[in-house]
Order: sequence, then structure tokens, then C-alpha cells
Amino acid sequence: MAASRFLLSLLLSSISVRSSPRLKLDLTAEIQGRFTFNPGEEYTTTLRDGNVVYVGGKAVLYRINFEESPTPVKIPVPGDDTATKKCIKNKLDHCGNFVMVLQKFNATHILLCGTNAQVPQCWLHSGNELNLIINGKERPLGAGVCPLTPKQSVTSLVVEERLYSVAALYSNENNVLRGFRKADEVSWLLSVDTWMADPKFVGMSPMDDLVYMFFREKNLPANPDIDPWISRIARVCKDDRGGSRQHLQNKWASFLKARLLCNIPTDNVHFNRIEDVFIARSSDGSEDRVYGIFNSNWNASAICVYSMKDISDVFETSTFKGFNENIPVPRPGTCVSDTQGLPDKVLSVVDRYPEMEAQIHPIGKTPLLIKNRHHFNKIVVDSVVGINGAVSRVLFLAMENGKIRKVLETGQSTFTIAELEVLKEPGPILSMSLDSESKQLYVTTAKELVRFPLAQCDKYNPSCESCVMARDPYCGWKTDKKKCVPITPGIRYVIQDLQKNYFGKCAEGKVAKLHSSRRASDDTDGIDHRLISLPLESSVPVYLSCPKHSHHADYSWKFNDNEVLDCSSNEDECLLFINDLSKVSVGSYKCISNEEGHKQLHMSYLIQDNSGSSLYLSRYSVALYSVLMTVAALFLH
Repeated sequence: MAASRFLLSLLLSSISVRSSPRLKLDLTAEIQGRFTFNPGEEYTTTLRDGNVVYVGGKAVLYRINFEESPTPVKIPVPGDDTATKKCIKNKLDHCGNFVMVLQKFNATHILLCGTNAQVPQCWLHSGNELNLIINGKERPLGAGVCPLTPKQSVTSLVVEERLYSVAALYSNENNVLRGFRKADEVSWLLSVDTWMADPKFVGMSPMDDLVYMFFREKNLPANPDIDPWISRIARVCKDDRGGSRQHLQNKWASFLKARLLCNIPTDNVHFNRIEDVFIARSSDGSEDRVYGIFNSNWNASAICVYSMKDISDVFETSTFKGFNENIPVPRPGTCVSDTQGLPDKVLSVVDRYPEMEAQIHPIGKTPLLIKNRHHFNKIVVDSVVGINGAVSRVLFLAMENGKIRKVLETGQSTFTIAELEVLKEPGPILSMSLDSESKQLYVTTAKELVRFPLAQCDKYNPSCESCVMARDPYCGWKTDKKKCVPITPGIRYVIQDLQKNYFGKCAEGKVAKLHSSRRASDDTDGIDHRLISLPLESSVPVYLSCPKHSHHADYSWKFNDNEVLDCSSNEDECLLFINDLSKVSVGSYKCISNEEGHKQLHMSYLIQDNSGSSLYLSRYSVALYSVLMTVAALFLH
């Protein structure tokens, strides 16, 4: 077993290396849309409605609109005094009112539910008013919709004023799928206990006349080395009113489930624990997809992508697992106008055999992307129209360390454009919301809410090659302005190539020339140079530093344009170690990169054999600080 784990680790490591980010971009200093929770909110839930973001915290609802004001509106959501006193008297934990459910109820109201000192309640919010919701039994709605404490999980959705929610009614109860709509004759619908084994839901989404749900459940195998979890997709009909008096009364009459596979079949590697999902819609619905994050018990995570057509085909054509008779008509799980009038045979199949025999495989039968360290935990996917009219998909993947990967999907492969750092206070990302119209991404943690643009084209300047090789569908090289600019409808004279990584269309870029002048600056080639004197008689070791711009390029040093010297090991810099300055060979030292055949000069050092040595630096050196500190130490020696 130890050997197999070692081989698996090597496999995942090699895959992870190939999917490493090309650039590492720190955006924290330039982000304008930022709100810091003070004090921090340990538990938050988020809802975005256009430009407005609602964040639920402890006894408060924040309403934030970066377009209007950097200062949020704080709406108090106090807990019930009686429940709070009882909670404290019984020495229970979490006796505050933590807002755990936030959903858009209709065009004018927001639904929110709070733990309310372990007596959950729900309200409708409009303007600055909160109105308590009363359920069909003339009691406040909340139990079974919102968890008792913020430590417990909850997943919810509102579609056509029906609330779908998964939360435990009691602290020791398994999660139950509940449906509530006050206008219905039977306001509550529940799942049957035998349908799911200790389910952990991660998302819900409406699709046509159905609501799809994603969860993992316990699958206790005989072998303790096998992952005890299995990932599922389930669905119910929006117009489900429950079964008849004889069968599934007040229970879902259309519930079906199927297994979601995310694995590498050739290596028998499985990612069984679904963590998050995103539904990517296409303009005509023919290319609708499900993107899922799956973790494994081998300390790795993967992105698997599914076709909604494949998913629908399984639910509509597969046999029912364990059911060996002729499938009754109408087919169990089919949406009908009156589920209470369904034949007993149909309801019996849903009750006893809700699982599909066929399993759902990802597109290409294998994961789109695998990460061995710093697991993914949140995903959103944007569709981008390029200059040739083709649609590209870009994945934004939040990692457990708070950084975000920006990934271009190219067929059955990926290209990791960049790793983005956006948080001033690093921590787990609790939610991400994509505004595809304005091309903005909203990110929420326990300490801050951040909004930033999906395009960072200025990071790919100053050359056409840098812009095109970024392979960012949001950006292209504007030939008349000689800038990397965002792609907008109708834009002209732009160079962009996402598939071939082809930079041959670019005009030949300028190459920085090495000068021997001793002036502090020389603007003849448009580049600043700095001159620093170094006493060569010193025997102190020196590092020559060259920052790595692209992490997909190979870096090396050239001495006097002839001898090639390897970099010392460093993730973000190409370093050249000179052990003894007094014995150094005089001449030029140049840091060169080679990426897909594109060679680029990044740094030039000229060391002369005289009383003063000359060091020339390009202004594009990000690592100038470390070099200057070394040089200053030598100068003062």
C-alpha cells in the first residue's frame, strides 16, 4: 500500500507541474473594490444581486454596492431574547443569531435565515424591513431550513418562491432535502431517509423544469483503504407536490439520483468527494456543462466537467439500480402536472429504487485538471468571446491558501494563465460570485469582500509577445496603440491567438542593449540604466538576481554571450552565485529566458576589472532591491 501511494504521488505531482501557472500576479495594492469586516465575521454567507452584494454575519446583514459607496449599509438581524436567554442558561454554544441562508426570494424581497440561539428563524427583507415568515403550521419558519449552529452545513435555493434546503432538524439528525412553498396545499416536502446516507450537499441549480442537486454520501466499503465517500447528482421536478395518500405522501415524488464519476481510469485513481459545482450555460443550451471540484483521500483535487446532455440521458434512459421489472409508465422521475395522481407502481420505483444503474462520466472520461497541493475549494467559469467570434471558457479556481488560479480551457486540456493574489489578509475563500456582464469577480472571506476585474491586460505589457503568449482571452495586442488591451465588441487591429501560442504575428520587439557608458542613466534606447561601483578586491560572495516573469520559460545566464550558466534553484528568481568577487571573470552576465522559442533578455550585469566595477540594471527588474542590498554591503565593506 505504501508503494502504491508513492507511485500515485509521483503521478499527481507530474500532472500538477504541467498545470502550473505561467504568471504570479499580486493585485492586492491595486484593487479598488474592497470592504473589510471589522470585527471579522467568522461565519458568513453571501448573495449577489447585480451590483449589490449581501453578506450575512452575526446578527447583521451587510448590503454592499461598490458603485454607490465604499461604506456598506448594516441591517441589524437580532436574535430572539427568549431563545438567547434559554441558550445561555443551558450553557449551549453559539447563542447568537448567525445568518446562514441568503436567497433572492422574488423581484423585491430577499430571504434570510439565522440560527437564532439554536431556534432557527427566517425573514423576508425588503428596504430596511425584516418580516418573520410563518410556515404552514402557524409557527416561524426556520427549523430544518437553517442549521442550529454555524458549525453545521446548509445548502439552499429559491426557485419560483419555493425554498429548497438541506439542513439537519436536530444536531444528531442526517441532512434532509426539504421543500417549502407557502402557496402549496402541502407546504412541506421531505426526502426519504433511505434515499441518502449521511449526505453532504455542495450546490443546487435550476434547469428547465427541474432542480439539480449535488452531494456526496457515505458508501461504506468492506476495504478500509477505499474512500468511504461517493459523489452524486440528484434531481426533483419544480412542480413536485408529493405522492399519493398511499405512497410518498408529503415526500418528493420525482427524486432520482446517479453517481458522478471523476477518475483516471487507466491508473485506477478516483476523486470521490465533490466539494463545489458551477453550471456553465451556453446561448442555446446545447453546450450546458457542469464543472465540479472533487477531492480524494490521496491529498489531491481535480476538476471534472460533465455535459448536461449526458446527465439528462442517464436520468431518462438508464435502468433503475436493483429494479428488474418492466419500467412503468410514465417513467418514474418524469415531470407531470399532478404528482399526487401518479400510479402506485411509479411511486414505488421512486421510493425503493431511486438510483440510476448507469454512471455519469466526465467529458473525455478523465479530469480536466488535477492539483496535488493547495486543494481547490471554489469554482466559477466565464464564457469569453474572442476577436474571431469563438467562445472560450475561463475557470477561476479558489485554492485553500486564498489564492486564485485563472485557467483557460482548451478542448480537453488547460493552460493556467496566472495565479492571482487578491487578499490583504490571506485566508480561506468562502464564496466566489461571477458577474459575467461587467466581467467582475466577487470574493468573500471571513475578513473581507473583494471585487476585481477579470481582465488584467496591463500585466502583459510592454511587448506584443508578452501579450499574445499570456493566452488570456480577455486581452489582445492593439497594434496601433502598441498596448495589451481588453477585448471589446467590434475592436480592430488586435493580435490574439489562444490555441497556438503563436507570437510570430508580432513585430520584432526591441532587445535591450548592453552599454559601457558610466552615466547614471542612458535614454538612447528607452531603458533606464544604473551604475554602481564595486571594489573587485573584496572576497565576499555575491548573488546576481533575475526575476522570473513567466514560470513556463526556461531561464539561464550567458557569460560574454558565449558560456551558458545554469540558475541556482529558486522558484521566483534565476540566481547566479559568484563565490568570490575577487576571483570573478570580468565581462557581461546576461539573464536569458526561452519560452516556446521566444528568447528574451531580462537582466544585464557588466563587471569590469578596474578600481570600480560597473553594474547595469534594466528598469524592468523586479528584484533590484536584493541586488542593491548586496552591492551596498560590498561597497561599505
